[in-house]
Amino acid sequence: MWNQLARPTDAIRYFHPGWFASVMGTGILAVATAHTAPFAGWLERLALALWALNTALCLVLLVPWTARWVFFFKDAWADVSHPTRGPFYSTLPIGLLVLGVDFSAIARPHIGADLAIPIAQGLWIAGTVLAFFFGVLIPFRWFSSPSIPVEQTNGGWFMPPVANIVVPASAAPLIATWGSEPLSSFMCLVSFSFFGIGFFLFLIVTVLLMARLIYHGLPHAHLAPTLWIGLGPIGVGSMALARLSTAASPILGGYIGEAQVFLRLASLCLWGFGVWWLFSAILLTLYYLREPFPFAMSWWAFTFPLGAYTVATYLLADAYHSAPLKVFGFALWVLLVLFWSMVLVRTAAGTYSGALLGPPAPAPAR
Repeated sequence: MWNQLARPTDAIRYFHPGWFASVMGTGILAVATAHTAPFAGWLERLALALWALNTALCLVLLVPWTARWVFFFKDAWADVSHPTRGPFYSTLPIGLLVLGVDFSAIARPHIGADLAIPIAQGLWIAGTVLAFFFGVLIPFRWFSSPSIPVEQTNGGWFMPPVANIVVPASAAPLIATWGSEPLSSFMCLVSFSFFGIGFFLFLIVTVLLMARLIYHGLPHAHLAPTLWIGLGPIGVGSMALARLSTAASPILGGYIGEAQVFLRLASLCLWGFGVWWLFSAILLTLYYLREPFPFAMSWWAFTFPLGAYTVATYLLADAYHSAPLKVFGFALWVLLVLFWSMVLVRTAAGTYSGALLGPPAPAPAR
């Protein structure tokens, strides 16, 4: 075990900022599984087990993440400016926000609202603050550092936009739980504001990534999974709009009917763009399979974006009473389970051997 580490403390020194992508992927699988439960009752128990696993996983990962900033600050700070590792600091706030959804949507019937809701609210506050913090810090570090070569643009750059869009998606189930009309209204304002932050950052990064892919070719295979991350802002954005169409009633007032129609149509349009992104990501992944496809923490990018898109599909199926969309959501969930299982096994093996805990290998040129 850990035979690839020069010393045990290297596991903390080289702790990848993207480890919380496992919390993101496991958490969204729990939510997607809860939405799939109407197909089979036992899936409710699976969703509960995934919530428990995700809670333990988050608590365990917080220890080395925090220890790295305390004992290896220079290494942790240097990663913020890194064009590949830096954006994955946003996996922490996303993981906290998704875990909050797990508590409010899955754990509440089992541990009681008096416990589940305050925990979910606390996770939402912490995740929101960190989502904004890293969403500002990471681009600032890039702006104030030497120029980044165009060839280093990658799908991981979607992580800060995703974090900000997850804020309204995770806030919607909590809007009615804050206990006062002014606070609920403020939550609605915050939700739509963060949607604006994340959505427009998503558009900017999309243009940068498309230009890189068209004019400079595909990145190396170790970054191939990050191309799936673009599905994340689409799925989470569609989910956020669908949920806010009803949850944002404190600020919509007498216009709730008209606003609901508009927000659901906007959600559907964004979801439609996701169909294109999904099949483009599948084709690009198959294209990459012609060459060695090394395992890395970036493989968790196969899980959360697909999971968010799966949940959005279920929400739209319910909103429009569409059986075909519900069946499509089930097919996406099956694919999500396969991806999550594969990545979890590979992560466990890489952790046991120490392959995922050592210094990062130099990125191959492309």
